[in-house]
Amino acid sequence: MAYYLKPLTYNSQVVGYMVRNYPGAWTVMDGVTKKALGSFTDKEILFGESNTPDLRSAGRLAQKATDDRAIAARKR
Repeated sequence: MAYYLKPLTYNSQVVGYMVRNYPGAWTVMDGVTKKALGSFTDKEILFGESNTPDLRSAGRLAQKATDDRAIAARKR
């Protein structure tokens, strides 16, 4: 078994996590709600032949969730 946990930051705050329970999918988790925001296969997220994930797509998912929560809070 192997696990991967990478904090994802936005505006200097941890807003989500990239997690993986190998050999499962790479999953983006919201740091506040703990809900899954999306998942990726190795082909979708790894740089070439490396084991290093490209975190840009994962970061965008976490940023969007944070922005959506902030917009919803302003509407209350």
